[in-house]
Amino acid sequence: MAEWPANPTLIGKRIPRLDGLLKASGKAKYPSDVRPEGTLFGVMLYSPYAHASVKSIDVSAAEKMPGVKAVVVIDKGGAVVPGKEAASAVGRVLRYHGDDVAAVAAETEEQARDAVRAIKVEYEVLPHVATVELSMAEGAPQVFKPANVRKGRSVERGKPADAMAAAEVTVEGTYSVPMVTHVCLESHGLTAKWEGDDKLTVWASTQNVARLGNDLGRPFELPPANITVLTDYMGGGFGSKFGPDVWGVAAARMAKMSGRPVRMFLDRVQEHLAAGNRPSNAAHIKMGANRDGKIVAMIAEANGTGGVGAGADVILPYVYSVPNTRVEQSTVFTNFGSQRAMRAPRHPQSCTLTEAAMDDLAEKLGMDPIEFRLKNLSPTDFHTKIYQAELAMGAELIGWREKRKPRGRTGTGPIRTGMGVALHQWGGGGQPGNRVICNINPDGSVELKTATQDIGTGARTILAIIAAEILGLQPTDIISNIGNSTFPPGQSSGGSTTSPSMAPPTYDAVTKARDALFKKVAPTLDNARPEDITLKDGRVWVSGEPVTSWKDACRKLGTSSISETGEFIPGLSQSGVGGAQFAEVAVDLETGVVKVKKIVAIQDTGLILDKLTWESQVYGGVIMGLNYGLFEERAVDPTTGRMLNPDMEWYKLAGASDIPEIIVRAYEPDEQKARGVIGVGEPPTISTAAAIGNAVANAIGVRVPEWPMTPRNVLNALATASREGRA
Repeated sequence: MAEWPANPTLIGKRIPRLDGLLKASGKAKYPSDVRPEGTLFGVMLYSPYAHASVKSIDVSAAEKMPGVKAVVVIDKGGAVVPGKEAASAVGRVLRYHGDDVAAVAAETEEQARDAVRAIKVEYEVLPHVATVELSMAEGAPQVFKPANVRKGRSVERGKPADAMAAAEVTVEGTYSVPMVTHVCLESHGLTAKWEGDDKLTVWASTQNVARLGNDLGRPFELPPANITVLTDYMGGGFGSKFGPDVWGVAAARMAKMSGRPVRMFLDRVQEHLAAGNRPSNAAHIKMGANRDGKIVAMIAEANGTGGVGAGADVILPYVYSVPNTRVEQSTVFTNFGSQRAMRAPRHPQSCTLTEAAMDDLAEKLGMDPIEFRLKNLSPTDFHTKIYQAELAMGAELIGWREKRKPRGRTGTGPIRTGMGVALHQWGGGGQPGNRVICNINPDGSVELKTATQDIGTGARTILAIIAAEILGLQPTDIISNIGNSTFPPGQSSGGSTTSPSMAPPTYDAVTKARDALFKKVAPTLDNARPEDITLKDGRVWVSGEPVTSWKDACRKLGTSSISETGEFIPGLSQSGVGGAQFAEVAVDLETGVVKVKKIVAIQDTGLILDKLTWESQVYGGVIMGLNYGLFEERAVDPTTGRMLNPDMEWYKLAGASDIPEIIVRAYEPDEQKARGVIGVGEPPTISTAAAIGNAVANAIGVRVPEWPMTPRNVLNALATASREGRA
């Protein structure tokens, strides 16, 4: 079985990204930057109503507008068809504010927007439901037949009712997290260009370079081999950018109609409305424990909405061992755009709901929250030992023992400080079926080729580090070619699987190429045996002695390059990570403003390939989790069903002054490194909001049951506690 080098010179070190200067200087070209000669600009027309049907649509005025070269509509079956077939859209049901209606391509974006406004659509406005409560109400308008509420995954084990009745201490509460959107800085979209009638090139902002052509080819009856997908760089995806979507098909359709390239990227409003969301979730949880701190039962009822999409289930209980459990779940359909996978799907919601109840139960037991968590980890889970170490590391780094005070006893002035903790888990394993080509050329250059992509995680650099490690070179000596669907198939970026999927075939390809080089040059090195040759510091060594430079050795190839294809090798990557996060906050009791002072994030991750990009991923995940904990939420008008904040002004995100001190540490003893590469893109975002919520409860003495921790929610919780005599 293959193994990673025991004493690496590059792997695990802090190595800057190969494309860092290009990105920082603005020279890196993202798909939305690409402008092939003759590019037209596409703009979507989307529904202004939460629920409506198309009674009539007339695109004739739009087609005559200055600069307009193509108009398409979305027909009753959801297909993108030329404007001359507009009648086929009559009767189409639009299910949310932002649903796709039609599109225009014109010489300028302004002309396209003018033409979109000239499309005449008569809508029959239908009753809608904008919130979970309205959707679940008796007699509510139906989003889908037969009902708005669909039973989700339910769990029952042991005897929860009996165990709860026998529990010595119980808590009961309702906790909720809101629907949030992805807010990718580069919006969804692509630029499409045809060559003849059967060759299509797209510059797409996608997490799925290798397989996007499969989906894009179907409407045009094109084989994937006839479609080239190019993604040199991309500006964020977080799980939402896999398929071409309606707007991508519309761009390709209008490019074919006009004979010119068409650029179609969503505007910021539609990005919020139609490009995906993380579902909201709420759970009424009852937990029972004995006075020794062992949880004996959990009974929960949970529901959530992903708009018109399913998939609003949560994982309860999360992380902890509860022998007697009953969880009933419901997905509730509402008239809003569909949910899509968002960084660690389901996990932030599951973590936040579980950890709130855990902290409340620890408080009622009078136990330290860390001690309580340690008592309720599974004795058979290999990760229990890891959590124990992570909790100890994090507690020391944040000063838990010295600074944390009991809930509500954190001071007497208007500013109260508090601390919270939460645990998380994730998979992040490698997937077979991916390939990498390694070329060693006579001039000494080394090229890697694979159809994966770098969505901001440093994939291009990580592959180069592996190659440089094996060949005794520097990462800057490696040409890391990715983001092109004509290259060997590469992993899509989802589930934190990119690095663990692409590292093994890179290792395999480069090792094969190195060994092939040794066989070719060995006779020229005093008839050395290939097994006696090693590479280090840009030189070729024989039996431990340097004999020539890397470039001189490659010159011996003559005019032929070495080219080897690597396959996925089991054993070089694994799955399953966990982490602990701690938060320290200050809360103003008079205004309800929460300020996060410090976050400590401890993450296990297997073998780290580049410590610098690894840390970057954890920092980024924490900041995304901080946004989830403090700011982000979809605001909706129940009367109209319209989103009220589909912009970058009122959809709140952290600014520079909101970012606290963030301490990141890897849990990486030798046995963890031996597990191989495990993805880390998603887990660091999971437990941040939960830790912040628990820190707020610790600071002010009452639970704020609704996230985010906005002044409104904090003050409401304080007022409710005051009315009930709890504060």
